[in-house]
Amino acid sequence: MINNNSGISRYTKVYPKNKKGNTVLILIFFLILFVILAVGFVMVIGSAMLNYVFDEITPELTTIGTVGSANMSQAFDITFGTLDTIVQNFTWLTGVLYVILLIASFGIIFVIKATPSKWLMGLYFLLVIMLIIGCIFMSNIYEDFYDGTDDLAIRLKEHVILSWMILYSPFIFAVISLTTGAILFSGLQMEEDL
Repeated sequence: MINNNSGISRYTKVYPKNKKGNTVLILIFFLILFVILAVGFVMVIGSAMLNYVFDEITPELTTIGTVGSANMSQAFDITFGTLDTIVQNFTWLTGVLYVILLIASFGIIFVIKATPSKWLMGLYFLLVIMLIIGCIFMSNIYEDFYDGTDDLAIRLKEHVILSWMILYSPFIFAVISLTTGAILFSGLQMEEDL
């Protein structure tokens, strides 16, 4: 270690005390979690609807036959057949994308080097409770669609990963938010020592 004239090591970095409390950081974090929850719901419903549409359209379009000198069945089989394969893979692609979004939301706290004030713990737990209530609400709505007997419910049951993640979202989001809260507020002692 090399000391400069002031007696402070050049490797020691003094961080100024956070006087604003990072309220905006916490609000943005919970906004991101709410958006991920809504995006997951929209992804699974949209993917199930696309799956249903392609299950209905693809057999009809591939049996058209020839129109004039063009073999339309072959053309539709090449175009819609390939697109149908991609849409059928949405059942696992949407689930993997949702898991990646959840891991990325958990990683946000590691990227941000901030320590909020003690008074924000109450706000943080209030936001955790609001998030869990929102997850319960979204999970119950999804469960109504999932437990049905119509064509949409059949397609939703094909989305195993994402359906499980949305049905158990209150627990998953509680674990994520409480773990990130513990990580976020664990730096309180370090800030007080500065």
